[in-house]
Amino acid sequence: MQLKEYSVRIEVKTPFNIASGEADGYIHKRTVRFKGKPYIPGSTIKGKVRSNFYKLVLPDHKEGPCECPLCSIFGGQGYNPSRIYIDDLIMEESSENREPVFIRISSAIDRYKRTAKHEALFITEVVKPAVFIGTIKVYFDEETLKYKQDLELAIKMIDSVGSGGSRGYGRVKVYLEEVT
Repeated sequence: MQLKEYSVRIEVKTPFNIASGEADGYIHKRTVRFKGKPYIPGSTIKGKVRSNFYKLVLPDHKEGPCECPLCSIFGGQGYNPSRIYIDDLIMEESSENREPVFIRISSAIDRYKRTAKHEALFITEVVKPAVFIGTIKVYFDEETLKYKQDLELAIKMIDSVGSGGSRGYGRVKVYLEEVT
């Protein structure tokens, strides 16, 4: 096994919301926070990377226990643990301002009538554009080492995080650097 560690920096260019699942008073979608500060969960990034990797490699994946590159790196059924570990990405201190979170008010649209739906106002808590940093660790073996470049490209291909992509939320630029 060979450990590769990467430093990842995500520059969020537009406001975003990664919902915490909590509704509080008049706010319908709260953003995830740790110790009062917004962050990007590692599981969110891992899901994006897995999806991008699948598109790049197009593995011969099957249901049940599988030895394809996707299952070998990201884990699979049976005892096939993941070999990629992505930390939660925290807001870089220099990009943090006093109030990184603000409220967006929107209304739902009736797609057939092409008008605002009656009584369909919703309020979302969004995070201002900022920079988030974290680490990714990957344990490669001889077989999965062949897919190192594809995995790195899958990370760099992430173009958005959170919900509301069709409204322009969560556009990102990813910077990846291998730590020696």
